[in-house]
Amino acid sequence: MKKIKAAAILLLACTAAVLAACGGGAEKTDAAKPANRLEKILAEGKITNVCEPYFAPYEFIDNEKEGQDQFRGADMEFARYIAKELGVELEIVPLEWSAVLTGVTEGKYDMAVAGLGYSEERAKNMELTEVYQQGSEQGIMVRAEDLDKYQSLEDFKGKKVGFQSGTLQEMLATAQLPDSELVTYDLINNAVLALDSKKVDAVAVSVPNGEMFVASNPKLAVTGVYFEQGKNGNCIAVPKGETELKERLNEIIADVKEKGLYLEWLEQARAEAEQLGIETN
Repeated sequence: MKKIKAAAILLLACTAAVLAACGGGAEKTDAAKPANRLEKILAEGKITNVCEPYFAPYEFIDNEKEGQDQFRGADMEFARYIAKELGVELEIVPLEWSAVLTGVTEGKYDMAVAGLGYSEERAKNMELTEVYQQGSEQGIMVRAEDLDKYQSLEDFKGKKVGFQSGTLQEMLATAQLPDSELVTYDLINNAVLALDSKKVDAVAVSVPNGEMFVASNPKLAVTGVYFEQGKNGNCIAVPKGETELKERLNEIIADVKEKGLYLEWLEQARAEAEQLGIETN
């Protein structure tokens, strides 16, 4: 009987010790749990940047390179600079554009340095930093033979106007061309091909982007008709509510702008893309 009691006492003591150890471990885990995404990034030593790498000179692919090195462009250099400033590793995740937006909105990725223009609609679904590059004019491209027909947004009434899905151009066309027949494409290149083959009458574009298409295809032309814009420029998107990360990125943006680094990256990226034979925007 004494042996049984002794065994029971020993078992209870061991159980109490295990529970105490588990409790102590849980307390330490809770205390060490990151309070926000910035803390999580710093604790894990890695930040993820999602982008669509087909928008030179901001992001493009060099097929002669391997792994993460194949992702080139001004925004990719900016993402690398951010990781360096935070003292963490960078992982670039390539996706198509709509997945870039949903990936940030749903919190799957830490940020999108991805040629992403500011809009009030986007600001409702994600945190947007200060502008790091002043935006270009947003306009409309048509066939050169039809250029004289279009002098104002009203002239596109009843016309088929294409654009890439999920872009700033889609938002502007939807809001400012209510009487046009709007046509969505997965890639801007496909929209331009549709214009060239007369499947649509016009394509909403970033003006510099449109001018690059015109340079390689003189049958096209960029009109002098521009969309109206509010806050205009590219910014970084992070998941909604992650204000600590946004503010830290704003500090880095201010540093980059003061040093003129982004303009240097942009110039280098244009030269690199042209050397690879990639059309730039």
